[in-house]
Amino acid sequence: MPEHESEQELGPKIADAFQQQADAATGPRGSVLAAEARRRVRKRRQGMVMAAAAVVVAASIGGVWNAIGEPSPIASSAQDSSSESAAGSGSESGSRTPALVPPAGDAACPADHPILGAGNNAVQSGTGLDVEKPVFGLQACRYRLTPGATMLLGQQAFNADVAQQVVDAIKVLPERNPDLPVFKCTPQTAQPSEAIVLRFDTSTGVREIWVQYDGCDSAGFFTGSRTFGLYAAPLKLFMTGQVRPPGGTYLDALKDW
Repeated sequence: MPEHESEQELGPKIADAFQQQADAATGPRGSVLAAEARRRVRKRRQGMVMAAAAVVVAASIGGVWNAIGEPSPIASSAQDSSSESAAGSGSESGSRTPALVPPAGDAACPADHPILGAGNNAVQSGTGLDVEKPVFGLQACRYRLTPGATMLLGQQAFNADVAQQVVDAIKVLPERNPDLPVFKCTPQTAQPSEAIVLRFDTSTGVREIWVQYDGCDSAGFFTGSRTFGLYAAPLKLFMTGQVRPPGGTYLDALKDW
């Protein structure tokens, strides 16, 4: 019988003892012994089932703890791949801006510059750029001008292509921009609060163009031997990043700079 087979599977000794007594007995006593044998077998079966359930629960808790306590190798690999991808993207992004190059050598912006004490935009002899000669690089230097001192506000380096574009855009300009306003200034208000020095690499060394766009005395590009009016076209080529001023007396009158 199926019931008898279950008893032999889960409790052979107990089941055999009660079954033998049940077989030997007759009448009500045999029925009682058979019922007792089945009750004890069921009790033993329930105990084994509960023990097995406890083992399953413990194993499940242990698996959850391991999942929480230790990082997933798949997640770590994904994070590493993301970091490498981001680093690669940064390198590629840098390679897409060849116009910007790090400052080097004599072309780097000096912390102090004689532009403040030159007076009347007089670029020192031998330092002004001959706009008809080729250039091989550019360092744009933006200075704060205060009485008795200059302070470097920012600098930006450009490659030979951009440097030549700046020179070509300047040398075709007229001596003055007639669209800019003309001010009557006192000596105190004529002094600009800042200015930019363009330092070009040439075959004869570093040569400069001074750019004035603030104050109320004059505005333009000054080489020492020539003066060019202030226009937006050249400004847009180098007024970027740290070299881009927030504004200026004459810049405010220009458009699209």
